[in-house]
Amino acid sequence: MLLKDDGTHIATHIEHATSAVSMMRGLMLRRDIPDNYAMIFTFSKPGTVSVHMLFMRFPIDVIFLNKDKIIIDIARLNPWTGHKRVRGVTYFIEMNAGTFEKYGLVCGSQLVFDTNR
Repeated sequence: MLLKDDGTHIATHIEHATSAVSMMRGLMLRRDIPDNYAMIFTFSKPGTVSVHMLFMRFPIDVIFLNKDKIIIDIARLNPWTGHKRVRGVTYFIEMNAGTFEKYGLVCGSQLVFDTNR
């Protein structure tokens, strides 16, 4: 489950990208994802992350978090042309476009989720 620090449920259907292949593939080639879906990418140490939208069919919101799960950047990325590069990332989350607005997510917000998967 993915929660805001105030306990608000953001996503209940969570997929963890843990292998090199699943991290590279992300949401590519999917037709859509459920409203309550989040794909969480976890790195062993903070670093620079680059997200691209090649072979994507729909826009997504991407949330970049530091080691304390605090949002350090957010982006709405469009199919095929979207790209975002962020430094100091330990986690990033891909969700349906509109998630930021729906849940009031902004830089500085903290998220809560299990990383032991």
